[in-house]
Amino acid sequence: MTIMLMSGGELQLGQYAGFTMILGIAMVAAPGIPGGAIMAALGLLQSMLGFDETAQGGMITLYIAMDSFGTATNVTVAGDIAIIVNRVNK
Repeated sequence: MTIMLMSGGELQLGQYAGFTMILGIAMVAAPGIPGGAIMAALGLLQSMLGFDETAQGGMITLYIAMDSFGTATNVTVAGDIAIIVNRVNK
């Protein structure tokens, strides 16, 4: 949203809600490879939110920089859930 506002775009609530729903479907279908989710989302960013090449490049940069934090969180939480389930089942 910040990149869109910085590039001069305007965001309507209906537009944002529709984008969020379609993006949820795209993320389920996105490949589990580093950068796969943003590559799947680029078409939506361009067609639904009007991102140009510069804004898309900014999104790719931010996603790649932050992707490792999401992976680390996912792995940590999966381990925590395993510990909790193990304690509950004893």
